[in-house]
Amino acid sequence: MRKTVLLLTAAFLTTISANIFAQSAGTGVAPAMGDVHTYSVTLNAGNTYTWDITDDIAGASSVAGSIATLSSSGGEDINSIDITWVNPTIGTMYYVHVTETDGNGCSNRKALAVSPQNMFQLEIVNVDLNNADDPNGENYEICPADVLITAYTGDNDGTLAEAQEFTYDYLRDSVFYKVTATGINLTNTDWSPQFTIAHDGISGTAVTAGWATSIDGTYTMGLAVDGSTNDIDVLTSQTTSGEIWIKIIVDNADNLTGNEGLAANDVTVTLLGGADESEDENGNDATSLGNGSRNQIISARPATTGISTSE
Repeated sequence: MRKTVLLLTAAFLTTISANIFAQSAGTGVAPAMGDVHTYSVTLNAGNTYTWDITDDIAGASSVAGSIATLSSSGGEDINSIDITWVNPTIGTMYYVHVTETDGNGCSNRKALAVSPQNMFQLEIVNVDLNNADDPNGENYEICPADVLITAYTGDNDGTLAEAQEFTYDYLRDSVFYKVTATGINLTNTDWSPQFTIAHDGISGTAVTAGWATSIDGTYTMGLAVDGSTNDIDVLTSQTTSGEIWIKIIVDNADNLTGNEGLAANDVTVTLLGGADESEDENGNDATSLGNGSRNQIISARPATTGISTSE
């Protein structure tokens, strides 16, 4: 896309420059995915300016519109232009060209080499229900849910055995993890974390998991908890914070006294990196997985015996 317009504003810099916008992770000459930067030359009154982005030095092969968009906060592209690097190919050198033409039709051209960078990173930490996180890598250990006694089911025949017949509700245990994305413009670039969930199997329990854009938000359930890969898409229409939360629920069956006194239940979430795994919306793989894997431990309940009494 080429745009030639009249000059309307005061002078800027004497050479091409790049100013960083909010949410930009890189620089004007080394932008991250989705970055927005301003490129400008000095305003000479009465002259017109044509901007373009090419993948060749000479400026013959325009890629504007496909790998980047050109716009201006002033409504017209004059001696400065805003470029959004929406989908550049990492490892390719691009060239920002500007041609300045005066009233006599004489022109001059300048170029700037731009090398987009993959800066996409993910990090996972354990958090509690209050969203207090554990950035130092230590595992959380929590007590299992309180036990409720919901009914007496004995025959009240005066025997000790019948006097101990109650329905116990072991409720649910929930653990939380926060995943944070950085290195992309989170206002215009979607991202896709991939991860596995593993846990110690305890007979009689039902384990489910989901994710949300706030710890107390509505969780999208149905995540795999058997160690197979979860691949979710975090859209900018859902959140631009760069944070999501994963919630794993261990639903303990009623009267599951056989689980009392067993070993603690480890629940582990592991981010996946490498080719075709965690990536931004343009297919750029995460360059770093901070912490990588996080574990939370649901402690075992004491193996409390039934209440006995003297004869």
